[in-house]
Amino acid sequence: MPRRVLPRIRRARPAPFRAGRLVLPSRRRVPWRLIRTHADTSRRGQALVEFAAVLLPVLLLIVGIVQFGLLFGANVTLTNAAREAARAGTIYIYDNTHTKAWNDAERCGDVVQAARQSLGFLSTSTPHFTTTLTGGGACPTPSGDGQTNGDLTITYCDHVTTPDGECPDGTDPDTTCIPDTREGCLVRVTLTYRSDIIVPFIGGLIGTDVNGRFLQNATATMVVN
Repeated sequence: MPRRVLPRIRRARPAPFRAGRLVLPSRRRVPWRLIRTHADTSRRGQALVEFAAVLLPVLLLIVGIVQFGLLFGANVTLTNAAREAARAGTIYIYDNTHTKAWNDAERCGDVVQAARQSLGFLSTSTPHFTTTLTGGGACPTPSGDGQTNGDLTITYCDHVTTPDGECPDGTDPDTTCIPDTREGCLVRVTLTYRSDIIVPFIGGLIGTDVNGRFLQNATATMVVN
């Protein structure tokens, strides 16, 4: 009789056991390291995009705060300089051996020097603040009651009709300062300063001159002793 061949039965391979857990066999296994790396890369890319989207507005906000802080500080300093300059004009001692115009030029020189010394960290040279003095430390001799020296203006009046009124008021002759010594009259000093703008779009919001600088004015009025 022919010999019968029985089919071989293949035993199932026992499932491996690792660290207290059963690992089922699979036909294709993706390493966890590759899955974790791809997920981490996606998260990092998303975080980078979000950071870039938030960083620009934050930087603009910070720079804007710095810019307005500089402008505010310049305004405070300029206001103080105008007061010191006006005070220097009130304590000038009139020299009776010279003319009224000569004394006004000397008084103006004291006003300019007081303004420069009070500007602190602000620039006292062109193009930010421009004034000129002669070799003797005086302003050029004025031709009228008032005088403009670059970014500094000095006017005299007997009184003002309103706190912000003109000194003197061209429509009211009574506001003209009569004494040559200016004693008892008001001296008004106006300073103009040009601040640099470091953020261009802020300059477009607040307005600048033709050179891209922001003009600030400060005025002080005091009684001449």
